[in-house]
Amino acid sequence: MGLEANFRNWQSFFRIFEVMSFVDKIQDLTPEEIQETAHRLCELPANPSRSMSLEEVTFWAGVSTGMEFCRNMDEELLDCHSADRIQAYSSLLAYSTKNAVVDLTLEQLEPTK
Repeated sequence: MGLEANFRNWQSFFRIFEVMSFVDKIQDLTPEEIQETAHRLCELPANPSRSMSLEEVTFWAGVSTGMEFCRNMDEELLDCHSADRIQAYSSLLAYSTKNAVVDLTLEQLEPTK
C-alpha cells in the first residue's frame, strides 16, 4: 500500500474516532458545543468521491441511520422495545468498530516481516 493511500486511510479512521469520541462525551457538552461539533464533523471533504474510502462512506451511512433512528424516537414513531433492541445492536457495533480500528492500527505499526 502506497504512502498516499495509507495516509487517506488514517484520515478516515481519525474522523471515525472523532465521531465516536464525540458520542461518548456528548452528555458532558453544552447544546452549543454539540451543535458546533456536529456541524464540523459532518462537513464533507472538497472531493468526496476521490477522497473518502468505502469504510468511511459505510461509517457515515451508519451515522445517518442513527440520526434518523433518533428522529423517529423523538417523534414516537418507534416503540421502546424496538428502540432498546436497536440500541443494544448499535452498542455492539460501536464496540466492534473500535476494536477493528485498534487492530488495524496495531497491524500497521508492526514492522514488516
